[in-house]
Parts: sequence; C-alpha cells; structure tokens
Amino acid sequence: MNQKATNQPRTYRFFSTTWGWCLVLICVFAGNLQAQPTRKSPANPRVSALDSLHPTCSDGSPEVILLTYSAYQSAFGPKLQQPLWVGYRLNSAQVGGGAERSSEFWKDPRLGGKDASDADYKGSGMDRGHLVPAADMAWSTRAMHESFSYANVCPQRPGFNRGIWKRLENQVRTWASDLPATDTLGLLIWAGPILEPEPEPWGRLLVPRLFYKIVYHPAQSRVVACLMQNESSQGELSATMVTVDRLEQMTGLDFLPGLPDEEEERLESSLCRTCWVWLNPVRR
Repeated sequence: MNQKATNQPRTYRFFSTTWGWCLVLICVFAGNLQAQPTRKSPANPRVSALDSLHPTCSDGSPEVILLTYSAYQSAFGPKLQQPLWVGYRLNSAQVGGGAERSSEFWKDPRLGGKDASDADYKGSGMDRGHLVPAADMAWSTRAMHESFSYANVCPQRPGFNRGIWKRLENQVRTWASDLPATDTLGLLIWAGPILEPEPEPWGRLLVPRLFYKIVYHPAQSRVVACLMQNESSQGELSATMVTVDRLEQMTGLDFLPGLPDEEEERLESSLCRTCWVWLNPVRR
C-alpha cells in the first residue's frame, strides 16, 4: 500500500545484496507517486505493482536513513554525509514553475547532525551539488525549499556541477516538458554517486569520482542511464549513456525491480540512443 510522508526518518541496516537495495528503491516510487501538485496519475499496473513492496533489513549491512520529502526521497548514508541515491518524478505540468529559488542549504533535524553543513563546504572548493535539481522543484515553494536539504547534496567539482551535470538536468527538463499533459505520471528519475572506488577525502568531505542519472518513462517503456566523471567536460551528453545493467554492477542496486522480468531485462540491457531526442536543452 502507499505510504504517506512522515516527519520521522527510518533507519535501517540493509542487505548488501542487490535484493536489499532494490526493495529500498521501491520506496522511491511509492512515496513519489503521491507527490503530484494537484492531480492524480492514471492507473498504471507496472508502477502500482510496486506499492505493496517494502524494504527489508539485516544486521551487519550498511546504515541508510530513508527520508521522505513532499516530492522526493533520499537514501542517506550518514558515514559518507551524503545521499546514496535520490528518487523523484517529473511531468510537463511541473516544469517551469514560478517558485523562487532558495539561497540557503539546511540540515535536516531528522538526521541528528549526521548530514554535512555549511562549515564542511566553506573553503573546500567544492560545490554543493543537487541530486534533485532545484529547478525541477520550482512547481512548489515547499518542494523548492526541501531540495536544499543536505540530504539532497553531494560534493561536486564546480566545473562538473555548473557544466555537464547542469546540462543533463536541463535535458531531462526538456524531455519532461515535451510530454503530453495527459501523461501525468511523467518521468521517474534517480540520481546518485558511485561510491566504488572509495570517495576522495577532501578536507571534511568525501568526494565521489562518478555520478549517474537514470530516467525511466513508463508510458513509452523506455529508459536512459548516464554515467559521468565528477569533472569538467565539454562532451556530448549522449556520449555518457551506459546500460542500466552496468550501473547495477557498479552500485550494487537493482533498478526497475517491479517490472515484469522480460521487460526489465530488455530495458536494463539495451542502449537505445534513438529512444530519446538529444537537443540543446530549453533553459528554464
């Protein structure tokens, strides 16, 4: 069944296997299917099948704190002081909203001081990189504010955060804005750091060397996955495409677990460059 957002975090110790992670990822869908501004999504059996699944836990596995916000979820790793992944969705009605961009990052009290702080970033030379882009949350003042939680932030090199990562964010918004108004479910999006090899110590920060983003479009049963070095790049966005299978191998996560096995295997193993139109993104 669907779970409503709560004010209390859930702290788990998850299986280190992909099954433990996949059940966590399911919560992203369950929470974010409720994060519409005003209208409900049409019934979609491939997505609604995820609603009855819940995460499992086991002693001795990595600690993760699952936080639910109004428009996204974050699986926060307290030892790394950053999210291991975030998940949200975006449709055409949510693109180009007028909520004023926040200018202040904030510590979520539910994390009990385990998240990073302004002091950790001051003088570090690193940007506070959003995983859920602030511009994707401009449809709601509350969602905009929540996107500045340190539970949504990873240390990113300025040339990366303000360059190719930002271009990818703009591209995803362009894809979402091109969807018909009837496609209220829109795009399902995950983003996160690659934590193997271990993040690079940088002052009080642990800086990931790689980041990924996955965009799944249920209405057309298509998916795109991108893998990027945490560094400045003038390369083409389409050149960063990889298979979901590769990201699963690198992260230990199982993506799209609620789909029928045959469809999941097809999507995760394919590299369909023609399934998405790579254009100069619309600036919003």
